[in-house]
Amino acid sequence: MLSDPKLVVTDAFGLRNTAITSGPPGDDAEALPAPATLLLDRNGKVLWMDVSEDYQRRSDPSVVLAAMREHFDAL
Repeated sequence: MLSDPKLVVTDAFGLRNTAITSGPPGDDAEALPAPATLLLDRNGKVLWMDVSEDYQRRSDPSVVLAAMREHFDAL
């Protein structure tokens, strides 16, 4: 889980969702991050990414676990 209120990491991975701009009252956010789950190796290389176009949908745990098993031998 990552909190990225200034969207620094979001932008680094190209996950800014400019179509959804509503936030809490008083929040002047120009965009929100797209819901995404990433698996990174020790060097920060992206091994797997699941990005949702629906801001209400998150990665299903079974899908994430399958990706972890595929990319990390120890699981």
